[in-house]
Amino acid sequence: MRRYVLLAALILFLSAGASAQVLSIYATSSSGRYSNVPTGSVSTSSGFQQQYTNFWASGVGGGVTLNFLPVGPVRLGLDFRGSTRPGTVGADTAMAGLKLGFHPPLLRLKPYIQASGGYVATRTVNVSAGSAGRTFENKYAAWEILGGVDIPVAPFFDFRVVELGGGTGVNAFGSSNQPNISLFTVNTGLVLHF
Repeated sequence: MRRYVLLAALILFLSAGASAQVLSIYATSSSGRYSNVPTGSVSTSSGFQQQYTNFWASGVGGGVTLNFLPVGPVRLGLDFRGSTRPGTVGADTAMAGLKLGFHPPLLRLKPYIQASGGYVATRTVNVSAGSAGRTFENKYAAWEILGGVDIPVAPFFDFRVVELGGGTGVNAFGSSNQPNISLFTVNTGLVLHF
């Protein structure tokens, strides 16, 4: 009896892997809130004081997920993503991470969670004397935890209803006395499966 259970589990595992979608490519509309971002320094009676800002920026994003462990309704994959929020006040990201997705058999929803790490570059308007109005750029090593829900539209096509993410940018490329930034992202878009 035990052999039959093991054989059934093996057949289920192999059939799930054989019919699984291995590669997903997505494009999103991407908005992000960045907090505690440096904008330069101003002169005060006690010396120069660093200035910070918070801002929302909208743009586009996209990526690719390689599902290397599809078992039944569970998909574990490597995800590579990037986004740009153009303009003087904006940000660009490039991240990679692990994505764990679920496709419950009785629901038309595909929720997922993801942990990613990579790079964030922010742009703000410089407030420093002599440079006021110019672009002030900062670069960070970053991490982000994301979660979202896709709805299947066709066997090869999903609508990404919402994806929310939050994380931190650590100033690893410049002055070490600058604080970390916080990031919060909201994405929606389309997903193609191959």
